[in-house]
Amino acid sequence: MTLLQVVFIVSAFVILLIWIDIARKQKFNFLHIFIFIAISLALILFTIYPHILTKFWNIFWVQRWADVLVYLSIIFLLYFVLFLFNKIENQKEKITKLSREVSFLEYELRNNDKK
Repeated sequence: MTLLQVVFIVSAFVILLIWIDIARKQKFNFLHIFIFIAISLALILFTIYPHILTKFWNIFWVQRWADVLVYLSIIFLLYFVLFLFNKIENQKEKITKLSREVSFLEYELRNNDKK
């Protein structure tokens, strides 16, 4: 086992532990936890049995298995960016709605005080 394989296995276990902790705190939904646990398990599996990757990249018709990992990483990062963008937009909408409600209440309080 090479040093790189040891680093991959340790990284996968650390990711698993972090996501188990997040799952207990219920900060993410089940789909996100499942995806990260699947990535961690795949990292461990591909590190221990690297010959599985040759069969895996044949499905995608690429020359090297590292290319498949890069393509999948790019797809995952795009998904994550879109997820964060959606979350930010939802927060903006909530803040706008809350600020409208607060300003309306302040307006009513000022008008009631003048009467």
